[in-house]
Amino acid sequence: MSNRTERGQYAKSATRRTAVARAALTLIEQGGHSDLTVAQVAHAAGISERSLFYHFPTKDHVLVAALELSDRLTTDDVGGLDDKQLRDVDHVVSILARLDAQHEWKVRLVVYLSARAQEAEHPAHAYFVAHNAAAVQGFANMLRHRQHRGLAHPDLEAESVARRFVAMWDGLQAHWLVDPSFDLADEILASFRQLTGQNVMEAKQAFERAIAEA
Repeated sequence: MSNRTERGQYAKSATRRTAVARAALTLIEQGGHSDLTVAQVAHAAGISERSLFYHFPTKDHVLVAALELSDRLTTDDVGGLDDKQLRDVDHVVSILARLDAQHEWKVRLVVYLSARAQEAEHPAHAYFVAHNAAAVQGFANMLRHRQHRGLAHPDLEAESVARRFVAMWDGLQAHWLVDPSFDLADEILASFRQLTGQNVMEAKQAFERAIAEA
C-alpha cells in the first residue's frame, strides 16, 4: 500500500471520527447523554452503526470524543481573548465557570465520565489524566503570575494549590447538579480567590496604600 493511500485512509478515518463527535455533541446538547443511543449518533453522523463501532467500540468512547470536541471549542473561545483579558485570571476563571453554569449537559457528562475514569481501562481514564494535568499546570502558571504581581500569597506552592482548586471545581460541579440553588460560577471564583490568598493580598495592599497616603 502506498503512503498516499495510507494518508488518504487516515484522513477519511479522522473525518468520520470528527463527524461522529460533532453529531454526538449536538445530540447531547439537545437532550443530554443518559438516553443517547449509538443508533441516534450514527444516523446523525450519516454512517452505519457498524462503521461507528469500527471507530468507537462503545458508547462511552463516543461520549469521550464529544467531550474532547467540546473542550476544543471552549479553548477556541478563550483563545479569542486579547492579552489583557488573558492576564486577568479572575476574568478567565469567571468565563470558564459561567460556561459550566450555562451548560448543565456538559457538567453532567463530565461528572459521569470522571466517575468511570477511575477504571484504568475505561476510555475516559486517559482523557482525565491528560485534562487534569493540563488544568493543574495552567492554574499553577496563573498563580505564579499573580504571585509575581503581588496578587497571590508568595508562600503558596503553585502546583499544590492548583491541584486543590481543580478538585474543588470538580466537587462544586457535582454538588451543583444535586443542589442547583447556589451560583456555581460565583462559588468557583470565590474558591479561587480564597485558595490563592487573593483576598488577603488585596487587603494588605489596601492597608499599605492607606499608610503611605496618611
